[in-house]
Amino acid sequence: MRLIFAAICVAALPTVAWAEYTVQRVASGLNQPIHMTQAPGDGNTLYIVERNDGGNQVGRVIAYDQLTGQQSTFLDLPGTIISDGGLLSLTFHPDYQQNGQFYTVSNAAGTNGLDEWKLVGGEPVFQRRLLEYQNLQNVFHTMNVAMFRPGGNNDELFVVTGDGGTQANSGQFDPALIESEQSPYGKLLRVDLSEDFTEPANDPTAAGVDVMALGLRNPYRASFDRATGDMYIADVGFNAVEEVNFVPASHFTTPASPLDFGWTSREGTIETITSNPNVGGPKQPGDIDPIFEYAHNSSVEDMLDHDSVLFGGSITGGYVYRGPIAELQGRYYFADFTAGRMYSGVFDPATPVANYDGDNLTDIQRHDIVYENMVQGGATINWTTSFAEDNVGNLYMVKFGNGFFPPLGEGEVFRLVNNPLEVTIDRQTGSITLENNNSSNIAIEQLAISSEAGAVDVDSLTPITGFYDAAGNMQVDDDAWMATSETSELYLEQTTGDAGSIASGAVLSLSSSGGWIQSPYEDLRVAVQLADGSVTTAVVSYVGDPLLTGDLDGDGHVSRLDFELLAANAYTDLGPLTPAESYRAGDMNGDGLNDYADFRLFKNAYIDYHGAEAFARLLAVPEPHAIILLGGLAILGGIGRRRSIR
Repeated sequence: MRLIFAAICVAALPTVAWAEYTVQRVASGLNQPIHMTQAPGDGNTLYIVERNDGGNQVGRVIAYDQLTGQQSTFLDLPGTIISDGGLLSLTFHPDYQQNGQFYTVSNAAGTNGLDEWKLVGGEPVFQRRLLEYQNLQNVFHTMNVAMFRPGGNNDELFVVTGDGGTQANSGQFDPALIESEQSPYGKLLRVDLSEDFTEPANDPTAAGVDVMALGLRNPYRASFDRATGDMYIADVGFNAVEEVNFVPASHFTTPASPLDFGWTSREGTIETITSNPNVGGPKQPGDIDPIFEYAHNSSVEDMLDHDSVLFGGSITGGYVYRGPIAELQGRYYFADFTAGRMYSGVFDPATPVANYDGDNLTDIQRHDIVYENMVQGGATINWTTSFAEDNVGNLYMVKFGNGFFPPLGEGEVFRLVNNPLEVTIDRQTGSITLENNNSSNIAIEQLAISSEAGAVDVDSLTPITGFYDAAGNMQVDDDAWMATSETSELYLEQTTGDAGSIASGAVLSLSSSGGWIQSPYEDLRVAVQLADGSVTTAVVSYVGDPLLTGDLDGDGHVSRLDFELLAANAYTDLGPLTPAESYRAGDMNGDGLNDYADFRLFKNAYIDYHGAEAFARLLAVPEPHAIILLGGLAILGGIGRRRSIR
């Protein structure tokens, strides 16, 4: 989402493998996801902004239910995307549960818009456009993200804007637009929501819009530290330097002149490198240097007054970590979009402004390699368009896809979590076992067992409800639990009182046998909602030999019993069945039918295991159901032969 001019070099940094947390893949198959957030008061749903869903849309917002793994469209915006445009970010009002208000940042066909919406009867309804202005020569360096200050005035919405997209070496580039307090370009703006905005503001001269900072080029993700109220702004550089700027909390509470971060005369701590005589120059009085910068390459590094601890070309700003993982507290996370790297470092907010020198972020550690190996099944965590926080401070990474403008369906979301619960499924018996191998108890309010293939046999479960609650042995809770969904796709249960607790080292049998319907569909998912409202998914592992092709009853053998299942369900309506149930009824190829194609698959599998003569003997003494199957197959076989002759 950033125009890059410099070649990218990657410096070597030590990587650190933490032992007390891991990385989970939260969602995948997304269409160019670019932002993510959570609504106050709802610790389950994640709102993922997709920039492109393949239609005539500026973008859409997906509401992703972490407990069930299901998703729905929350908001869909029509329009045209040009270059870096699209639906770019979403933020909810702190009082969303009461007023239903939320805000989007978008760029449709070059027009930047900050819009207010309201949830009415469960549907988003547009309310008003607060700010609108055109990009300049290109649709780069757009309006980027809007946010509320934690613990601040809920009528104050802050938004960062790019310099309009005209490149600094162009004769059309006008530095005055970035330096002027009357222009919307290259700014940190404060929008007063108590103003009417009957017409959208076009610049900071409008009532209700104030400039808090200027001198920004392409601020790509800004965030507040939820613990201190300080703001961190990552700014994508031109030809030389990527930087992080710092706005102390006091700047938002005490009237003051706008901060100036130096663009266009300065890129980081050095003079802007360009052939344009109107751009670049010495540091001006009052300009504030970044707290962190890194060079695009070693030639630029030579111009800095310090070593560049890493190289890259397009920074994506993140958050100061304030979640439940103790060893990450206070670390500012960021990534480089084009280099495909992720880092964190520590900044002391008490550092005097006069001492800002681009080298104030210390203990820089690279994370992407370690994190990729932590993800179950492996992952590549690069092309990061955004970081995100949930309501309790868990940190998320939003992956755009596998390239600069990737094909649809490649996007993913990852999350840092304390080591989760572990679930083991026995392929031979279908048993489900849950373990807490953490050093502490885990307090939970809900538990979900789900399978898109419908591989949950509810009648074979031994869930918390009735077994480990007040009606059972109270191993998890002395309050009663109740099931709220009991289908083969989703079993969901919750406490009727306070949170229960899965003790450290506890082992719970959620099914002694048959809870997982044995089939080729190994997609069982177990999630729990914790006492703080957040949701985490268990690490699920299957043990035992994989199901044999043709083993329809799951007994570990391909035998006459399986043939009888195939025959008994031949040409019956499998429509009401789930994919897992359909397999048990003879649908071996997953097309929703039990027909000649499935017979051939079973025949080939049986011959592979037992030989052609054994299969001939199987057909020689057929069961009544098999006679029906063979009769049907004879008819189909004849039709098939006649068609092949023609």
